[in-house]
Amino acid sequence: MARLCTPSESAHYLMALDAGTGSVRAVIFDLEGKQIAVGQAEWRHLAVPDVPGSMEFDLGKNWQLACDCIRQALHNAGIAPEAIAAVSACSMREGIVVYDAEGTPVWACANVDARAAREVSELKEIHDYTFESEVYRSTGQTLALSAIPRLLWLAHHRSDIYRRASTVTMISDWMAYMLSGELAVDPSNAGTTGLLDLKTRDWM
Repeated sequence: MARLCTPSESAHYLMALDAGTGSVRAVIFDLEGKQIAVGQAEWRHLAVPDVPGSMEFDLGKNWQLACDCIRQALHNAGIAPEAIAAVSACSMREGIVVYDAEGTPVWACANVDARAAREVSELKEIHDYTFESEVYRSTGQTLALSAIPRLLWLAHHRSDIYRRASTVTMISDWMAYMLSGELAVDPSNAGTTGLLDLKTRDWM
């Protein structure tokens, strides 16, 4: 959770941000969990020309849509931003954001991105076709929608981005980072990367 203000008598509400596959929502609740107001906007993922199955996540435009939803929810609730005590973010599983060493988001894709079909096939052949089962035993994730083949695709086709890549998070973590300036990963969603050991919660 990203702390927005010091708890006080005026901070009586919580906000949840949900970056779904088809839309983004900001929902305001009171401290008893009753929904007070909502703001919502649909977004479209970008198909890259000549890249079959690609569905990139437009970081700039989609952040503006998220901000619009926040403003809309606050307006509908009739409250000031200072009335929000805390914000929580969730998002589509398997959607990832890549950052450079300075913490700048440089690339993202939606969970429906399927460009890395060839890389999935290549990875499955590793360790005499046992690599996917090894990943699954540790992470609970198969290769098809995990971060592993998508990162390999970047290495093969967008080396300019891959060479800059330093950190990977989920889209919900990106939203929390944009609000708080703190880059952290929620393990319940990060498990879908195929890179997080579910038992130890360590990166593999």
